[in-house]
Amino acid sequence: MNGLARRLQRMLPYTLKRRLLAMLLLSVMIPLSLIGAISYYGIYNVLQNKVERGVEKNLEQERNGLESVLSNLDYSSRQLAFEGKVGKDLKAYLKKDDLVVKQKLGEEIEDYISLINYTNPLLGLTAYYLPETKQFLFENLYINPKLSIESFHKITTDTDNYTLNGPHRTLYVNSDNSVFSIMRETEAGSDNPDGPPIFVYIETNVSTVAKLFNSEPYGMPVTHLLLDEQGNIIYSGGNKQFPAGTSYKEIQSARKSSFVFFDIPSKYGIQLALVIDRVDYHKEMNTWLKRFSLVALLSLVVGLLIGWVIWTMIYRPLQRIRAQFMMLGENRFNEPPDSIQIKEFDELLSHFYDMRKRIRGLMSEIEEKETRKRHLEVEKLMYQINPHFIHNTLNSAQWLARINGQEEIVKLLSIFARVLNYNLGKEGKLVTVRQEIQTVRDYIELQQMRYNHQFRVEIDLDEDAASIRMPRFLLQPLVENALYHGFKHKNGVIRVAVGLTGDGHFLIEVTDNGEGMAPETVQALFAQDGREQRKVGLGIGLAFVNNIAAVYYGDEYGLQVESELGAGTAMRLRLPVRMKEVSG
Repeated sequence: MNGLARRLQRMLPYTLKRRLLAMLLLSVMIPLSLIGAISYYGIYNVLQNKVERGVEKNLEQERNGLESVLSNLDYSSRQLAFEGKVGKDLKAYLKKDDLVVKQKLGEEIEDYISLINYTNPLLGLTAYYLPETKQFLFENLYINPKLSIESFHKITTDTDNYTLNGPHRTLYVNSDNSVFSIMRETEAGSDNPDGPPIFVYIETNVSTVAKLFNSEPYGMPVTHLLLDEQGNIIYSGGNKQFPAGTSYKEIQSARKSSFVFFDIPSKYGIQLALVIDRVDYHKEMNTWLKRFSLVALLSLVVGLLIGWVIWTMIYRPLQRIRAQFMMLGENRFNEPPDSIQIKEFDELLSHFYDMRKRIRGLMSEIEEKETRKRHLEVEKLMYQINPHFIHNTLNSAQWLARINGQEEIVKLLSIFARVLNYNLGKEGKLVTVRQEIQTVRDYIELQQMRYNHQFRVEIDLDEDAASIRMPRFLLQPLVENALYHGFKHKNGVIRVAVGLTGDGHFLIEVTDNGEGMAPETVQALFAQDGREQRKVGLGIGLAFVNNIAAVYYGDEYGLQVESELGAGTAMRLRLPVRMKEVSG
């Protein structure tokens, strides 16, 4: 979570002014976006479902009206085609040779046709048709001889001996209207296999069907299409983009991005389809979007206005406080106090002026302390005569011993001088592992002279670790402790090893086969007062080693001591190659 917070912080602008602007914009835009998205999808579903259900319901009603017209056409053709008074009269008319009888039967048939047309005002031209001779009988209107029934487009062919045709031009000679027509074989023709077939031919105007179509359901202009059984357009309600004779599926696939298509089948094989321009189909949704965009823009303007007011209330006072801090940085402590007239900011400024007053007092105090410190430094330089006097005295003693041929004393004084130089910090606070080892060698040689070589020291230095820099006096106290607590009364061996561990660390290890120590003795060695260490050697205790390790490498690093009475002692110090900080 902390990493995520840091990444978000880095994504924000650096200045407070831009952050305030960004956050204010987000505080306005995020709610607007969420409300807009939820509202859009909610209202979209409501409106589109309402429109879709309404269009489908309207289409179903229009399909029922279309089927009613075609059903009336079908029923009327059945009345003229099947057995009944007119059927018997037609059979008799075809069989009789007597012209008087034939004329009387013809008049009765014509009267019946007129009655059917009168009771069904949607019907147009009605007649009997003989395909072999292309002759019409008992037609109620004059027929155009130039038109042929065989050229009409067949919409559907049923197994019930009828054919639905159209839309095509009417056979009525004095009209060019488009009509649907039905041809049904009569029983008079089917009962006489040797005679010519006879069909009933009836027309109904296409405009009768078109009047059933609502051109603007739900206020949307639409185009109505009629399709045959093969899915070809046979009627288009005035839109040139959907011409008759083209494939409905091909047009639907090619223009689905611009139009919305609805279709429904009928029991007569004709499909009714409805096409709506997508702009009109989404008209209500687009109207809502425009209104919401206007409200969103108004909300954004109001939000920015409120943001500007907040900016003036926060950013400008912060700028005045910033100016006070800058004057403090320029040591301008006597500038008059400022007031912003906002409680929280005025309280902050009051604390700032109190802090400025204390800083001024502290600076005066520091100046006084620095003056005293300079005096102490002068006194310290005077006290440094003593170490120089010691060095000069050692050099004089070494020179006298060399004149008198006492080489052992010369060697002793030479080694002691090196150890003394190292102890006084002539090499600086940081040295290499090799330098520390060399000082340990000098120290051991002095102690061997003192104890008459009653112990042996083995040193194992990894050359890869020799150049690592480390603080002074980390190794020598460990060797001194082994000498003091390990070999008071007998000879022994001390082993010193320094090497890399392979994980970015190096290990200092000092072991002996001496008397060992009890746990309470080990704890006493880490005591801060170091009384035991002052008794021998340089007086540098193990607590010093731990303190130096913590300062230069971190609190997690320190000395580990394992000791057992009669079995010796092992001291290990594992440190990183790179120090936490380098000073001196």
